[in-house]
Amino acid sequence: MRFPRYAICPFFLLALVTFFVIPVSNAQVLHRTEAELDGLAGPVRSVSTTVARSSVRWRQPGGPELLVPVLCADCSYDPEGYKTKAGQIVDGAFAGEITRLVRDGNGQVIDRFVLFAANGQLTRHDIMGAFGPTDRTTYANGKPDWHQTYSYDQLGNMTEELSFDSSGKSQGRSQMSSEPDATLKERSVWGADGQLSYQQTFDPETHVEHFTTFDHGKVKLTWTVVAGKLVSFWELPGPGRQFGDGFIEPADNDDKDNYECHADGKCDVSRVHYEYLDQKNRNPQSAEWRDAEGKLEYAVYYDYEIDSFRNWTSRRVWVWSRELGARKLYETDAREITYWQE
Repeated sequence: MRFPRYAICPFFLLALVTFFVIPVSNAQVLHRTEAELDGLAGPVRSVSTTVARSSVRWRQPGGPELLVPVLCADCSYDPEGYKTKAGQIVDGAFAGEITRLVRDGNGQVIDRFVLFAANGQLTRHDIMGAFGPTDRTTYANGKPDWHQTYSYDQLGNMTEELSFDSSGKSQGRSQMSSEPDATLKERSVWGADGQLSYQQTFDPETHVEHFTTFDHGKVKLTWTVVAGKLVSFWELPGPGRQFGDGFIEPADNDDKDNYECHADGKCDVSRVHYEYLDQKNRNPQSAEWRDAEGKLEYAVYYDYEIDSFRNWTSRRVWVWSRELGARKLYETDAREITYWQE
């Protein structure tokens, strides 16, 4: 099961950013620290990145990402991998956020306060549980602006998310159920009006996946995928793109199939093939996007310098597309990493 493109609600995306136990479809649950979520390995204490970008104008269509961005330009972490600083250096000064962690007598983080580095103003407060935030309040100009609560099953898979505005009015909710190995079986999302917005289900035994969007109880769009292959698609006729008519499915060898579907029921299918430096798939060596006939449309190639913890300290990125023609240097990244054991 995978998210359809354009289908991640803002409140759900915000939650995914900071969970340490991430529900992953068709895979074992991943227990990752914030440093690991930023693509780093080992006891990282800080990372500082510089980016030199060329004049090449690189664009790709919506779909699987080919160019992996620097997830955190200038960041610091505590010995357990919690992020304590996040942002970047601008004109010689740090611009970003500082995180203050509060621990109980056993050393467990129970509260997390995120503040603007420039003025110390509170931007987010998380009440932490065993598997991640259970209660989150975001702030605008020092005042509460958004509130969310999260529930988990005994294995750490999220089961419910509720969102509220500053007045306490519901802005939507999500309910999920998962297999013990974290395979996501069902996700249902309701909007602020209490109406079911969309539902996605996956049967781990038959590998049948259904996705449906609704408008006040009426089906707007629906598709079915069996064993990673689209077998049916329908959407209510109308102008422009619709939520859920573009989606990505995993294919063999870590490839991704990209679907672009239309009101006539036909879908354009393309595939992205990835090569990685290691089995953990943290650092891609290349990503090539080909159309249904196998013709190369877009590509990104990487060259790294790697340290003893398998973190890259320098990388060069080349891009290719039919528009660009020859492979061209897009950017050169360099970063300095310090470790807690140093």
